Amino acid sequence: MYNNFMKLVIQIPCNNEEENISAVLSSVPKKIKGTDKVEIIVLDDGSKDNTANIAKTFKNITVIKSKKIGLAKIFSLGIKEAVRRKADILVNLDGDNQYNALDIEKLIAPIIEDDFDIVIGSRPIDKIKTFSFIKKFFQKLGTYIVRIISGYNIKDASSGFRAYSRNALLNLNIFNNYTYTLEDFIQASSKNLKVTDVNIDVNKQLNRKSKLFSSMYVYMLKQAVTLIRFFIIYRPFRFFGFISLLLFISGFIIGLRFLIYYLTSTGSGHIQSLILCSILLIASFIVFMMAIIGDLFTINRKLLEDVQFKLRENEYKN
Repeated sequence: MYNNFMKLVIQIPCNNEEENISAVLSSVPKKIKGTDKVEIIVLDDGSKDNTANIAKTFKNITVIKSKKIGLAKIFSLGIKEAVRRKADILVNLDGDNQYNALDIEKLIAPIIEDDFDIVIGSRPIDKIKTFSFIKKFFQKLGTYIVRIISGYNIKDASSGFRAYSRNALLNLNIFNNYTYTLEDFIQASSKNLKVTDVNIDVNKQLNRKSKLFSSMYVYMLKQAVTLIRFFIIYRPFRFFGFISLLLFISGFIIGLRFLIYYLTSTGSGHIQSLILCSILLIASFIVFMMAIIGDLFTINRKLLEDVQFKLRENEYKN
């Protein structure tokens, strides 16, 4: 790793978790193999109950209370705080007591021993009784799609139990308002970060309603929109180029059809095909220009991310 002294920061994002936060904080080991110092931060995302007050009763716990900004934003706030504290490793442990905190040692091992940048705690999806058949199916489907897009062989793409190296903290820049779990993979892939996963256990869970989405179908819709958005941001030339190619091929085929009829008949009729061909070819050209502009924006974004990397790196040095 980076130095002989290893600092681990554990962040616990939560919203109205007064029933669980005490159990979560009590379960975190005081000493964790491979680390020299452990700091715990509770990120209270606008809780209206006693979550923050309960957390403050624990010794050596920092509570950062924010207005309701959502999971992705509160996670991003945690990254900034971890950088400010010069963390060598950041572990994200959700405040709903779903994950077994004893697995933190297992989670950070690939970072310490093999220099991985991000480690995902993969849950035993098939064994979680509170997950319906539909939820298990969509969890696996979503993970399969993420594997194809990112190239990482991960078994549980939506798991919030994750560990990040200092290099990952310097590189990640979460901007999505909904969730950070998918954006992690897309950004990591674009920046050639090393990602792996480890099998973890989960605590017994009550079948309570999710705080992030009203139904599984809303969740899938939001995740689909998120994936499309990330493709536009991180791979705009490929995204718009593919659409442009489809429009061009469609226009070319329809134009060829018009030309064949024009040459083999009286030369009249089928004017609709000519109009549609023209519209498709013009649209193809416009979308291709969007691909070029998007690619230029990508270059500019990478330059800004390099500046951000240097600024965060200086925070560690100073």
